[in-house]
Amino acid sequence: MLYRVLIIAFASLLTACASQITIIPDEHKILLTEDTLVYEGMITGDAVLEAIRLVRTDGRQIKKLRITSEGGEMGSGIEFGYFVHELNLDVEVSQLCFSACANYILPAANHVLIKKDAMLGWHGGAKQDDEIWRHSVPASRWEEFSGYLNRLRLKETAFFELIGVDQNITIYGQTIPNNCQFSQKTQGWIYSLSDMRKMGIKHIEMQGDELTTSTTYKDSEISTCLLPDIFK
Repeated sequence: MLYRVLIIAFASLLTACASQITIIPDEHKILLTEDTLVYEGMITGDAVLEAIRLVRTDGRQIKKLRITSEGGEMGSGIEFGYFVHELNLDVEVSQLCFSACANYILPAANHVLIKKDAMLGWHGGAKQDDEIWRHSVPASRWEEFSGYLNRLRLKETAFFELIGVDQNITIYGQTIPNNCQFSQKTQGWIYSLSDMRKMGIKHIEMQGDELTTSTTYKDSEISTCLLPDIFK
């Protein structure tokens, strides 16, 4: 999901494309209920702008974001994270917060509540090794893509510096020895609550006895694995 969305976002910026690229976004639900912004669906530029506009024009004081998302565009995720941080919103994960959602929305929250049977998941970020990116980018496009990626990395670094969270939260699952994502062939990984707190997501709690490692969303199964504690 991370690589596909980022490549599509990059492709849409190229002016020398041989043909017009038309992208039909997934359905999403964005609404306000009392003091809560509800966001369900992929994180895209249009959807994030719609959510921000809805809050800005409504005028009521919003205290919480209730989100279910499989992830999406990294740049848009960072902008959504800035918005969550600016409003000091609590974040409630209803069913799923994966990829760009876990990377940028959770760390920006004032407080995080993971509902029972809801799933988190990370599987990389802008800072990940170039060799990983090269598997998803045609060699003929690498020079153009690397310029875009460098700008995205600077944007991601500035974001994590502002919110005071370890930027490597997006990539620890790729860099530590015995990566469970590869050994168990899952789509991503999760951290213990203890590790999340030590990386800077200090106010986080969950309903239920343990973190969920698999779920079905939009008729697709998404799986993760629990990394052993990184910080002792």
